[in-house]
Amino acid sequence: MVSSAVIVSATALAVSAIAVASAPQAVADNSDYALNGTYSVVSNGEWAKMNERYQDKPSVFSEWTISTTCSTPITCAGTVTSSLGWTEDIYTTTGKNWYVRHAVPNWIPCPDGTTAPGLQVFRFHPETSSNPDGSATPGVLVGEDVTTGESGNCGRNTSLVLNLPVKLTRIS
Repeated sequence: MVSSAVIVSATALAVSAIAVASAPQAVADNSDYALNGTYSVVSNGEWAKMNERYQDKPSVFSEWTISTTCSTPITCAGTVTSSLGWTEDIYTTTGKNWYVRHAVPNWIPCPDGTTAPGLQVFRFHPETSSNPDGSATPGVLVGEDVTTGESGNCGRNTSLVLNLPVKLTRIS
């Protein structure tokens, strides 16, 4: 014979399971961490380094439209569309540094008249250096724009690396 205490316990357990299963699921809103909008982007050629040596290069000005979504506060991904005519993926897995990788065909002019490709990697994060308390400057991101050619391109056994400081400023 089954005791009434066991029946009551089993009934309570079943009711609890139904209540949990039918309860609305909490969904985290991570939109505060997403990077969305239009940004003015400046890769500053006045501070360019070519293979770790300072060497003036032309600055590059563009406008990016960034659209991202975040699955967690530190994991976000989306796309960047540049006014320079390319669209690439953007992502962060740390919640701090954002990355955009862009293949640059015909980047290195070779002495024989041919060209070689490069890989441009933008890495940037919220600007904090101008704030004594270390807080982020709203709408401003800073970092680097590094383009690297593969070793062996143009008959050279070393990679050509161009590094420029980059600054993104939100305009809308």
